[in-house]
Amino acid sequence: MKKAIMKSVIVCIVFIVTLFVVSSIMNKGNTDMTIEMGKATYPVISLTYEGFHINELHGYADVMEVSQMRESITPLETGRKVEMHINPYGRTIEGIGFEVRSLDGSRLIENTEIGDIKQEKNEEISVSFGLKDLIESNQEYMLVILLTLDDRKVVRYYTRVVNTEEYHVDEKLEYIADFSRRTFNKEDAKELTKYLESNAEGDNTTYGRVTIHSSFKQVTWGDLEVKKESRSEITIKELGPATGSFLMEYYVSIPETSSSGESDISASVQNEEALEAIEQVEEAFSAPNTDGDNKKYYRIKEFYRVRYTTDRMYLLDFERTMDQMFDATEDVYANNKIMLGITSGEVPLKESDGGNIFAFVTGNRLFSYNIVDNKMALLFGFYNKDNLDERTLYNGHKIKILNVDEGGNVTFLVYGYMSRGRHEGQVGISVYYYENTVNTVEELVYIPFENSQTLLMEEIDQLSYINRNNMLYLKWGSRIYGINLMSRTCEVVVENLSEGSYKVSNSNRMAVWQKGGDSYGGKELVLMNLTTGKQKSMEAGKGEVIAPIGFMGEDLIYGVARETDIVKDAAGNTVFPMYRVRIEDETEGVLMSYQQDNVYITAGEVMGNQIVLSRVEKTEEGTYVAIKDDQIMNAETEAESKNSVEMAVTERFEKLTQIAVKNTIDEVSMKQLTPREVLFEGERTITLPAFDEQEDRYYVYGKSGLEGICTNEGSAVNFADAVSGVVIDEGGYYVWTKGNRELRNQIMAIQGETVTEDKDSLAICLDTMLAYEGVVRNSEYMLKKGETVVDILKDSLPEVQVLDLTGCSLDAVLYYVNQDIPVLVMLNDGSAVLLVGFNEKNTVVMNPQSTDLENGIVYKVGMNDSREWFEQNGNCFITYIRNEK
Repeated sequence: MKKAIMKSVIVCIVFIVTLFVVSSIMNKGNTDMTIEMGKATYPVISLTYEGFHINELHGYADVMEVSQMRESITPLETGRKVEMHINPYGRTIEGIGFEVRSLDGSRLIENTEIGDIKQEKNEEISVSFGLKDLIESNQEYMLVILLTLDDRKVVRYYTRVVNTEEYHVDEKLEYIADFSRRTFNKEDAKELTKYLESNAEGDNTTYGRVTIHSSFKQVTWGDLEVKKESRSEITIKELGPATGSFLMEYYVSIPETSSSGESDISASVQNEEALEAIEQVEEAFSAPNTDGDNKKYYRIKEFYRVRYTTDRMYLLDFERTMDQMFDATEDVYANNKIMLGITSGEVPLKESDGGNIFAFVTGNRLFSYNIVDNKMALLFGFYNKDNLDERTLYNGHKIKILNVDEGGNVTFLVYGYMSRGRHEGQVGISVYYYENTVNTVEELVYIPFENSQTLLMEEIDQLSYINRNNMLYLKWGSRIYGINLMSRTCEVVVENLSEGSYKVSNSNRMAVWQKGGDSYGGKELVLMNLTTGKQKSMEAGKGEVIAPIGFMGEDLIYGVARETDIVKDAAGNTVFPMYRVRIEDETEGVLMSYQQDNVYITAGEVMGNQIVLSRVEKTEEGTYVAIKDDQIMNAETEAESKNSVEMAVTERFEKLTQIAVKNTIDEVSMKQLTPREVLFEGERTITLPAFDEQEDRYYVYGKSGLEGICTNEGSAVNFADAVSGVVIDEGGYYVWTKGNRELRNQIMAIQGETVTEDKDSLAICLDTMLAYEGVVRNSEYMLKKGETVVDILKDSLPEVQVLDLTGCSLDAVLYYVNQDIPVLVMLNDGSAVLLVGFNEKNTVVMNPQSTDLENGIVYKVGMNDSREWFEQNGNCFITYIRNEK
């Protein structure tokens, strides 16, 4: 019996030891197969202009598509000089060179190597060089700086340059630097009141976003004891003779307790329970840091758009955003709240089906919280306490949460410029998977791009969705791709998408497109559930066409139009009146139909829980007249989340962002995790199939960078006008710029002629435009053959880009007259005039039908009268631009 017991004990011991050894070996193997993300290694370049540090440049590992590299523009100093400073961060610079190219990158103007590099260990390198006399004044070019590093790697840095003495850059830089400095001193800031436009448009309830319309108190930081903690980094975004757009970035701190001793509790709190909740928020944000620093840090961005005149400087736009540098290891928990602090925008949050796990993005870092296990994990972020410099803090990327499951696993995208790690200096999309059980992050797929990160982020924001079969759907250009993350294969789901021919639901789960991509001739819609991959077709009836309007939740909204109702105006623009609007889902069919006699819908917009329909009526003459909008309400409400982002209102900090968790948080027992990255063998890169775009694309840039992409030039100009931005074509050349024009201009070379029996006003205006560009045509003959105005201009002027700007404002099209380019104005009766000049009070038109003997054919029209005249005729404007190659 004793021997049996001894044998059993020995067997148990051997089993336990074996289990321990095997476990150790397995764990050792797992440890060896994981690493921390590689540190940032590329140098950073900054430029100098008249003593100002401007345009911090980050290095690219690959040759980029030059036309979309629009992060900054650098004015050249006297003698076409460039002053730059290189922070090598411990790297040895083996060589420095530069290229000067045309904006579209097609023409290499200069390629020069810079010798005599003097570098002391870990010291900044200052380099001055001049560009050759091969560039035109007041014309933009692309400067590419090439650094050869100690491992022979060539890193590229991009900025536009312009050689000018007429843009008053130093005055503009001095103005914004002085404005920013004064906001920290209320006495000095009194000078700023003449520049502010404080009114009801300003939101004075948050420091997260302060604008030119905010109050003086809000602009000067209210009661916050703000201390500037870094030098201001200025990026020149756009530059013209009169106007300029600038972005200033720096960091501030705020002490955790108020020196005034006054209560920070909002006066709006009405009951004890709410009062206690606010007090807990205040206490959490006033607790000292674990390192005894007793302050919190905030990233500040200030956008300025200014106009220079000889009399004074004008502030056209101002916006300041403020975002707390959230640290999950600090005291930021109270009951069931996670306090994120002051934030400037929405905080993305996605939870598992049961709500026990959720992930959120703040400060461009991704966190997940496991409620059951009480684990907080920093899943991804280029910066942390050990890697905190201008490279890792650079906001050239975005993070999107794709999926969170009940096992605590998270799938997410990192897309844009990669500041560090295995893809340092590249622009692309990384698909990552966080495995909760082993606390690791693994890259499943990497998709490289040669375009700028701003363009990539704008495209991916339109559609990126993953289903449970690990199929990732992305939109890029005019295509939707399906990428299998397991087999790492790629297929084209649909192509030839054009503006208005497709829509995506807010969740990205549903997508719809017109088969064939024809916005006004679509006979069939294809509705796809990206979760299941199933498609459903909806066909138009005989003599009808069908077009998508949008989604309400996951339900499709689309319109039906009769082919006989679709007409083209004299400018060739399509009027698309839909006599019926339907709401349909993928399973139950048509849920609702909207139709009224002689009422047509021209557009629809989903706003909250309602659809706003833009409507017209058809007159006896067959034309369409706008009538009052109508709304369709959605009675269904979205299911409430178990964990949600909410706002807390305080007296001192105003609005604070926090996450309300479904259970109370035990801060004492909470585990803080930082996953390691999984090593893997082989290649996980997928390159999307190349293709040629079928339509021109126009890029709208504003204070947020790339604001949108349009395939219609009129839409692009209207968009840019609304956001005070610029429109750029695919070659990187300007199509339109907000406000950058003189007070007056007239094209004196255009005199015009009077209508005759053989030639009407439209033909005369066309012939005059063509003759102005040195081309002789018989426009009357071509018009009678059925050619449109746009077709005639395109065929006759192949060296210019013809623009149909129907629907744009008079103020917008005067930009072209300022460039000495005439604008043809189509009138409802089929006649036309040319816009050839303007001043502060009048426009100058060439009207071939004029019978005014005193003023002649070319005469002035009051600005307000012109605006009303053209609006009554549909604002039908046709013009063009000349691209300097």
